[in-house]
Amino acid sequence: MAQYNGSTNWTRNTNYFLAENRYDTTGTSMATSAASGYDGTGGQGVTLISNRHVLMANHVSALWGTTIISASINIAAQYPITVYFVNNNNTVFTYTINSAANVATIGPSSGNGYTDISIGYLNTTVDPSLRFYKVIPSNFLNYTQKEYDQLISRDELVPYFPVFYMDGGDTNNGVIPNPYQKRTWCGNFATVDSAPNNIPKIYAPIAGKRFNNCQAIVGGDSGNIIFIPFNQEIVVIGTWWWTTLARISGDILGGSSFIAPHIDQINTAMTTLAGTSYSLTQADVSIYRTF
Repeated sequence: MAQYNGSTNWTRNTNYFLAENRYDTTGTSMATSAASGYDGTGGQGVTLISNRHVLMANHVSALWGTTIISASINIAAQYPITVYFVNNNNTVFTYTINSAANVATIGPSSGNGYTDISIGYLNTTVDPSLRFYKVIPSNFLNYTQKEYDQLISRDELVPYFPVFYMDGGDTNNGVIPNPYQKRTWCGNFATVDSAPNNIPKIYAPIAGKRFNNCQAIVGGDSGNIIFIPFNQEIVVIGTWWWTTLARISGDILGGSSFIAPHIDQINTAMTTLAGTSYSLTQADVSIYRTF
C-alpha cells in the first residue's frame, strides 16, 4: 500500500492495484505505537469508521502497551496509543487513541459468539483528506445466497462470496512505530455459522489468479479489515480475529469479527465514547436481490 521511508514517513505506491482502480485506502493506518516506555504494536489494523472513531480487534487493543519494556510486567492497557495515517498527497497525520470500548462483551469471552470488536476514540476529528469507510448493512446476509448443510450444522454461502483483506505486512525493523508494509489479498467469504453467532470464515480461493493472490493470515494481522469493493468504495465486512497458518486451496484462512449483527452495539459504543450521537455509515445495497 505504501513505501516506508524511515522515521514516521511513508509514500503511497501509485501502482497499488486499489489505487490504480481509484479505491481510497487513506482510512487504514500505516502503523501504531504505544505510550512512551511500553511495547509498541506495529501492523495490527486500525480502520477509520467515522471522523473520530476507529475499528480494532479487541484482543489487540486490550493488550496495548501492557508490557513495560524495562520490567516486562503485565498491567492494564496503557493509553494513549499513537496512530499514523497518510493521505493521497503523502501527508502524514498523527493522532492518538485516548480511550476504547470493548464490543466483544455482547458475547462470551471466547468461542462461538465472541466478536473480538473494539472501538477506539481519537483525540480529535481527522483531516478531511482521510476517508472513513462505510460498512455492510445489518441485513447483509439477506443479500447472500446460502443453503443449510445438515451434516455440519451450518449455513454455507453459495457460491463463495469474493472479498479482499489486508494484512499487517511482513517487514519490521524493530523500532517504534514498527513500519509494517500492509498488503491486500483475495479471499472467499464462505461460511456463516448458525444463528445467533454469525461468525464468517474466510477461505482461500480454489485455484487460479485469485488463489495466487491469496496469503495465509498470521499473528500480527489481527484487526486489519476484510472488505468488498462496492460502488468505487471500500466497504468493511469485518476484521481478522483468529488465524490458521495454512493457505491450502479451499482451506480456512481464518475467522473474522463480522460487523453486520453488531451494528447497534457498535453505534452505542461510538456514542458513549464521544459523548454525542455517532453511528456507522451503512452501504446501501437495497437495489439488489434478496434470498
